[in-house]
Amino acid sequence: MKIGEILIKKGEKKKFKTGQISGVIFCGKNEGKTLVITAGVHGCEYVGIETSLRLINELNPKKMSGNIIICPILNTDGFYNGVKQISTVDGKNLNREFPGDKEGSITQKIAHDVEKYLYPLADFIVDLHGGDINESLTPLIFFPYASGEEIKSYVGDIASRMNVDFRVGSYANNGLYSYATKKEIPAMLYERGSKGLWSEADVLAEKEDLYRLMEMLGILKEGYDISINKNQKEIVKAEYVEARSEGLWYPHVKKSDNVKKGELLGILKDIEGNILQEVRAEFDARVLYYTLSLGVRQNDALIAYGRE
Repeated sequence: MKIGEILIKKGEKKKFKTGQISGVIFCGKNEGKTLVITAGVHGCEYVGIETSLRLINELNPKKMSGNIIICPILNTDGFYNGVKQISTVDGKNLNREFPGDKEGSITQKIAHDVEKYLYPLADFIVDLHGGDINESLTPLIFFPYASGEEIKSYVGDIASRMNVDFRVGSYANNGLYSYATKKEIPAMLYERGSKGLWSEADVLAEKEDLYRLMEMLGILKEGYDISINKNQKEIVKAEYVEARSEGLWYPHVKKSDNVKKGELLGILKDIEGNILQEVRAEFDARVLYYTLSLGVRQNDALIAYGRE
């Protein structure tokens, strides 16, 4: 197979760099599907990054039918500078820049190159995220609700076999995974980890799910359990609340809490203590994630909650 001008032979593992993206390709000994794994879109979401690096060291292309492409750190600037969500070079959030722009800023060029070099090769994309340094999050998967019934059902079925608490139907369209689904590429966004931390338990759980995904795609045949996770719930309606202005954020709930319609979820205040925004539940729901930061910017995410 080829990525850009780089040729990888069957049974070979090879590093690559093309445009603004780099990673490792495993070209299976036998023909099959191609799985693309991306991580580090947000530089402080560490579980996915560490999981990707573990897979790079473990996978053997001679045991594969098909191919795996792993890009462990797409936003290297954010990773090495330890900043939440953005690149310090241009202040942009990579997961809000699809489709990209080959003549744009560095983040827009990365988005362009993901679409140019990775999308055409992918039979399935999983983009690894997690709770950033300002977020408390319960493990979940976002999958597409707005890219047609076929992709919705296919990706939703795969998500239902992962070891996470929730699969969340999403109408997003400008992220790495969501824009891929608009291009009719099956994809999902996998979230694990919280507060900008990573643990061995989280990495092992995520890695097991990715091996499970490889089994479902027929890339590996190692007998991984791919049965339905009966404890997982589907979120059919979600609400994402952002800060209307900069201020101080005081959450009143915790992740996974059950909340009632009208319940106070948090308050945004100015530096003098005046209330700028009260956040109340629009319906009975479960808290999916919320912001821990005391200081927030305008349009920062404050809380997300959803109904099963």
